[in-house]
Amino acid sequence: MTTTRRLLLTALPKVPLSRLTGLLASVPLPRPLRRGFFTWFARRYGAELDDLAADLRSFPSLQAFFRRALREDARPIADGPLVWPCDGRIVTAGAIESARIPQVKGNDYAVADLLGDAKLAAQLDGGQQATIYLAPGDYHRVHSPFDGELVSITPIRGTLFPVNPPAVRCIDQLFVRNSRHVFRCQLADGTAAAVVMVGAYNVGDTVVSAPLGAIKRGQELGQFGFGSTAIVALGPGAPPLSLRAPEAKVRMGETANG
Repeated sequence: MTTTRRLLLTALPKVPLSRLTGLLASVPLPRPLRRGFFTWFARRYGAELDDLAADLRSFPSLQAFFRRALREDARPIADGPLVWPCDGRIVTAGAIESARIPQVKGNDYAVADLLGDAKLAAQLDGGQQATIYLAPGDYHRVHSPFDGELVSITPIRGTLFPVNPPAVRCIDQLFVRNSRHVFRCQLADGTAAAVVMVGAYNVGDTVVSAPLGAIKRGQELGQFGFGSTAIVALGPGAPPLSLRAPEAKVRMGETANG
């Protein structure tokens, strides 16, 4: 099954199909149908509707619902140096060793390939990382996990493999093959850090919302369209990340300091 899935996903015209899905998801829904449709979607995918900042009828399309804002008090930002950048489930979390990050057990990839920046990768070597998968029902905005400075934002073109657990287990180097945005950062003490928003099948149009300059814990960095993956990488000397086990659930704004 793993080999068959790998062959099918590799052969699939992922980028054109994702663009088509994006267009369909952006089609305006008749206002009388919106509440019923989004309520069904929330039940189907486990989306939390109590946290919404707006009425369901205010979302003109499925794409708008994916990128929904939350009430200001829905995700309180914890005290401490690190918070989780998004809602989702842990894929891997732990040390960055030999400038590589594990995708799954026994399968890793080079940090330089992920970031497209060998110098930044060297600065992060010996630090720590957390990779978080956002399912379709999760809150789809990614926020800064720390106070510091956003130095640059680099889009890297690629394909759009799915990033759900079965695909992550069977597609080698998946996260460095997909399109992504790299947010190069520095903590307040100058320690190198990065947040990477990895695009996925049906998620080809990541929206960047943060300007360059000073950033605060909990400040929005960008938005996804239909579930994807966020990776946080911290250089040596940064506060320790909470080393959650794979599949552990995290929520944006909760403490991530181990």
